[in-house]
Amino acid sequence: MKNGKPISLRPVILGEAVSFLENEGMECLITQNGIVSLVNQLVNYREEGKDLFPKVYIVDDIDLVLQSLPMSQHCFIGQGEKTKETMLRALKKCAPLTEADWSIYIQRNGDNFSYGVFRAGTSLLSVSIEDFLIINGTEELKVILLHQISDKLIEIKGVQNEPLMISFGGREETNKSPIENQFEFIKTIVKNVDSSIKEQTSNFYKKVFNEILKVGHGTLACTINGSKKTIPKRLEDGIILKQRINIPEIIKELLEKDDLQANSKLNGFFTIIIGMMESDGITVFTDKGEVAAYNVFVKHPDSIAKTNTSGGARSRTFLTLCKLIGKGLESAYIQSQDGKIETKDNE
Repeated sequence: MKNGKPISLRPVILGEAVSFLENEGMECLITQNGIVSLVNQLVNYREEGKDLFPKVYIVDDIDLVLQSLPMSQHCFIGQGEKTKETMLRALKKCAPLTEADWSIYIQRNGDNFSYGVFRAGTSLLSVSIEDFLIINGTEELKVILLHQISDKLIEIKGVQNEPLMISFGGREETNKSPIENQFEFIKTIVKNVDSSIKEQTSNFYKKVFNEILKVGHGTLACTINGSKKTIPKRLEDGIILKQRINIPEIIKELLEKDDLQANSKLNGFFTIIIGMMESDGITVFTDKGEVAAYNVFVKHPDSIAKTNTSGGARSRTFLTLCKLIGKGLESAYIQSQDGKIETKDNE
């Protein structure tokens, strides 16, 4: 009987980790091995039967990191020998603490690792830590982010490198993160939002869509012209909101009043919109940042109804929405249960 042939992702991930650390100016044999171990642990991470989506930041100076973040908080949890086992212990001890936008940090010291949790800005309108440290980061900070962004898909990001996406599933290879596709669709939602609150509205919707991505729920959405008071006829089969949820208006109220009532209102609609997007059918947004309808269904034309797509009815609905772009629709969005995301817009 012939021996089986083992296949492992470890050499591939290790090789990528080596060059990634070199480009970030963070070369370290222990760190590169720790990254491989963390990547394997982060896939569908669970504690006490609960799915968790911790963001792990490997840093060289947590104090410098905290100084660069607005309204930052942190809690030191522990330290240990400079080994990959300590990095894994940091994940296990800190992951259950990462609700409410807390992230894990692992600081590389001369002869040990110290670790804990930190966060910045507690509002739904706050810019994310990732935006501050990675997207708008500087090479002086020395920061690497590891996290699971959707089912069986791990992302590694740094200031100097293009993001690495490591798939443990049957997903097709892509050089574009699902989160990038999310951002492209969110741009169409906030396209005609007043410039003074466009960034805050965008940050709000980034958090909404991130929640949908984490729970692994397939969803469909589209954007219509906000200046039109009626829904396109093709989208009338659903729950049309008598009064659209005007997120920019609530954000403006919150920024002007800065009181608990306005904050509570925004948090309440955050939960409602997530529930709408987890419902069957399509959630309809406007390009003025509003929610106009949900649980909407469209009839597939014969040419699409007979199409054999891998995503079934949801994919056929997305194809139907794409056909309507420029004919009442501004953009279309689909997220499959495994986190694959496609968008199409009018440009």
